[in-house]
Amino acid sequence: MEIRLSLSLPRDRSTVPLTRRVLDAALAVVAVTKDCREDIGLAVGEACANAVQHATAGADYEVTVTIQDDRCIIDVVDDGLGMESTAVPEAPPDAETGRGLRIIHALADMVELRRRQPGGVALRIVKLLTRLPATV
Repeated sequence: MEIRLSLSLPRDRSTVPLTRRVLDAALAVVAVTKDCREDIGLAVGEACANAVQHATAGADYEVTVTIQDDRCIIDVVDDGLGMESTAVPEAPPDAETGRGLRIIHALADMVELRRRQPGGVALRIVKLLTRLPATV
């Protein structure tokens, strides 16, 4: 079974918790454990917050989620200024910002970050799913 969700969202902070709630509900329906859902929610929240913060003013950003049997694939695409490098930036441990990509890397099983032309970023997050035991 495969479930695909596609969201086109305005560049607004309110879309971050909205996206997390929609994704959490979909994962709960297919019996993904709470811990796994929380990891995915934090990762997608960080990705969406980056898109909201760095996308071009007035631009929408896209979130596409594919839930497969053993994994969840999340693509977040924006039309922002882009990045000079796709390397994960180093932020001091006490920094208030700049730790989002490090958090995503710590929670995900695979992360791919690509610059888009003429601008913007495409971020893919893959998380292997842990499911609740089947009940009889």
